[in-house]
Amino acid sequence: MKVIILSGLAPSTFFAHVSLATALRDAGHQVMVTAADDDVIPVIAAAGLPALPVMEPGLTRHQMVADAGLGGVPEDAVDREYMAGRWFALIETKPLDALLAFAESWHPDVVIGGMLAYSAPLLAARLGVPYVRQGWDIHPTKLFDGGAAHQLREELAELGFDGLPEPDLMIDITPPSLRAPDAKPAQAMRWIPGNAQCRMEPWMYTKGADARIGVTIGTSVADYDQYDFVQGIVENVAAADAEVAVAVPAAATPVLRERLAEDIHVGWAPLDVLTPTCDVLVHQSGGSTMMTALSRGVPQILIPDSGQFRQTEMARSLVEAGAALTLSPEQATTELIAKSCQELLSDPSYAAAAAGLAEEIAGLPLPSEVVRRIEWLVRAA
Repeated sequence: MKVIILSGLAPSTFFAHVSLATALRDAGHQVMVTAADDDVIPVIAAAGLPALPVMEPGLTRHQMVADAGLGGVPEDAVDREYMAGRWFALIETKPLDALLAFAESWHPDVVIGGMLAYSAPLLAARLGVPYVRQGWDIHPTKLFDGGAAHQLREELAELGFDGLPEPDLMIDITPPSLRAPDAKPAQAMRWIPGNAQCRMEPWMYTKGADARIGVTIGTSVADYDQYDFVQGIVENVAAADAEVAVAVPAAATPVLRERLAEDIHVGWAPLDVLTPTCDVLVHQSGGSTMMTALSRGVPQILIPDSGQFRQTEMARSLVEAGAALTLSPEQATTELIAKSCQELLSDPSYAAAAAGLAEEIAGLPLPSEVVRRIEWLVRAA
């Protein structure tokens, strides 16, 4: 069986596919992972998977959006998510011709796409093969899908669809207790973190103090304000008698290394390795980071962007489940973040709630079991 996986625009979206892609390869199937942004290619390769570039060289996502004339960013967070669906549809379908050209020579038997990989259903329909949609995080994509369906209405009409086609198989990684009551039936799958790996250092997989707080701001540490923000968090958290480990991109490490105390661990560290050593994880509500912490039973301090409906809704779900605290960017002073960390460390109910969600995740079918379902789907096509 030949499987093409459309991994999305960012390393964080690709990480959600690593465990299933690896399980498919371990079962003897051929897998090719594509990315609509060249920055993702080395990350795919670092995870040990074949990386296929499909975007036109030199073409950026920002240029595509500007050329499309979709207008400015809406003020309302719900409207913004609908508009984001249009943007993702535009960007993700730009390489469709390149994908079709590749498929003509490689002949995939099934197309797997992430939640916002809107070229996946179009590619599968053009090829006449099954389409599998794989969840990235715990947030439903109804608003995104509405915007994407509007943006792609002409392309869908040409294929005989009056909206986005339903997948032949939907894979959901949401813990059962966090699934929306009106969620459609889906094939559940256990979330197993997947990250680009590196040479291990002891601080990445062991901790030295009774309590360890992990801090990561994803790939957004790129300007002076963000460096100040990370530095402030670390200094205040460290004052609470807890060990601190800071996971940041390699490019940010030298700057923060100069700013932070010598006993602070800082650098690129795979979160699937680092997170199990943490008692609390502080981050900006990225879906992949959130799921990684959940799978390890680690309580979280979430700082969602108030303009991102997806982030705020995911954060709300974890707070309601008792496994996290959330702070808006306006509330998230370094002092309050440190105080919130201390609350999570001192109140065992947060760790208990996080452990309960980890047990739910661990009880879901393994990716290897889902591979069997995909094999059956292809045989029945």
